[in-house]
Amino acid sequence: MAAPIKRYAAACLALAALAMTAAGAAKACSVSQFELTEKAPLPRYTFVLFHRPGTPINVKTLATHKALAKTWAARANVDFEAIDVSTKRGEKVARYWQVKEFPVTFVIAPTGWNLATFKGQLDPKAVEPLMSSPGKVALLEALKKKKAVFLVLGKKKMKGFGDALKAAKKATESVKTAMKIETGTVVVDPTDKQEATLLQNLGLEEPPKEAQVFVTFGKGRAVLQEVDAEDTVERLAFTVQLLATADQCSLGNEIRGEPLLLGK
Repeated sequence: MAAPIKRYAAACLALAALAMTAAGAAKACSVSQFELTEKAPLPRYTFVLFHRPGTPINVKTLATHKALAKTWAARANVDFEAIDVSTKRGEKVARYWQVKEFPVTFVIAPTGWNLATFKGQLDPKAVEPLMSSPGKVALLEALKKKKAVFLVLGKKKMKGFGDALKAAKKATESVKTAMKIETGTVVVDPTDKQEATLLQNLGLEEPPKEAQVFVTFGKGRAVLQEVDAEDTVERLAFTVQLLATADQCSLGNEIRGEPLLLGK
């Protein structure tokens, strides 16, 4: 189950201000989160297959696993590992993971939580949306052109959608005027079943009842920053400001966001 993306309170303001004061004394801490992540590759997810050789379903699933590895390892931030439970090591790992039925495939996020589980025969059609849903493709394309992208989860007639979209566009204008940073906006329908994994990536177990806006940046990271802001526009703009100016020693990994699983 996806662990929720870390949220931040107004205390971040004080923390960032305090750290920025000390930044001059330590040049190693003067790199912004934008600089740290926009060029660096995304942390990689891992497809872990537990299989027992010999039965047709295990043989076929291993073949699918290898084919996916060949196709996707270069296209997305994902690695593939097959564990033969008939070996001593495999048996030990399976026991530790409490896996008793084979074959089974887990999709493990860089931070350790399980994004998806595929029991039995692995179906490539079921795997595809994990990496290249319409929303993920649009987001990846937008991130190639903009410093940051406001990801609006919502659709017409959904509560708060109009306000969320308007806030994202206003924040785009505000950030460009105040900081000369180009941002964009991508809208994704959270009720679209193809986007279920994107929601999980964002820490949502089910489609939200009200529209939400996330800040995405780098090669594909998302963060929902909660600060003591008067409105959504201010919150979004402040998040971009933190990403562009807060040094790595002040906020470390906490503001680098949740890496999304994205296929080219």
